[in-house]
Amino acid sequence: MIVTVTLNPAIDEEYLVPEFRPGGWFRASKVQRTPGGKGINVSLVLKQLGLETAAMGFLAGFSGEYIRDVLRKAQITTNFLHVRGETRTNVYIVDEVGKIETGLAEPGPYISEDEIARFISNYERILKRTSLVVLGGSLPPGIPQDFYCELIRIARQRDIPTFIDAAGAPLLAALDEGPTYAKVDQRFMGSYEGVTLNSLDNLIEAVTRVHALGVEWVIASYRTYGNVFFTPEGIFLAEFDRKGIVSMFGSGESLVAGLILSGKEGMDTKERILFGMAAALENALHVEKGVRNRVAVEKLIPRISFEKLS
Repeated sequence: MIVTVTLNPAIDEEYLVPEFRPGGWFRASKVQRTPGGKGINVSLVLKQLGLETAAMGFLAGFSGEYIRDVLRKAQITTNFLHVRGETRTNVYIVDEVGKIETGLAEPGPYISEDEIARFISNYERILKRTSLVVLGGSLPPGIPQDFYCELIRIARQRDIPTFIDAAGAPLLAALDEGPTYAKVDQRFMGSYEGVTLNSLDNLIEAVTRVHALGVEWVIASYRTYGNVFFTPEGIFLAEFDRKGIVSMFGSGESLVAGLILSGKEGMDTKERILFGMAAALENALHVEKGVRNRVAVEKLIPRISFEKLS
């Protein structure tokens, strides 16, 4: 079983607004409300692709109950710890004309030391029947910045591979523990390296250093519609065109889900990258997060360009 960990879930509210700009009053042309957080998003896409997962983390208040209810109706196993406070709401505004996305994220409820200990106990218990752990997103107040590092260490002690999709200090700490897969943002990598990664060569050097920490797969965003993949088989660049794209919100998690499913099915490195990128593109073609189905993803594979860099 694949387990996704979302320590700071959210209700994602996405608004499509024609010609959005600060300081005005606008009427949204479309609104989408869904459970969110990177791990939860991955669980939802994997379910859409036909793979079962279990989602865990912290939930609070009425918003937390809403998330749990939606996931259960989607037939996703839930193992969340309910805490005091209220699960956060994230707001995303997509300008339909300029194709510019604006986001606002709340911090989330405070997590106590006792609640952290209870979560670790649940985590260790569920690992007994887990084949892969996906760790994703921000940390709520109260959670130590190196917490992902601890979760990766616990999984490695049981020979369970891990996939981390995060940013900032939590990601830096996690990389030191050597997760199996790491998805990083190009802008974050630039900050991490102390340089602007405006060239492909600089980005390759950056992901190579991350790989040297013991990370088998490093996935780094490149420009808006591409990713560089450092894999055991070499370094690759994959991109798609922007034709028909509505919103990139959630495409990163669709990419992760696509890589996981294709890996579980034994596809080779090129096939995994193409399938993952096609899942990311399919997500971007509509305002709703996720993919419509596997057939829709497979139809988009011809739109993915693929190049071996090294």
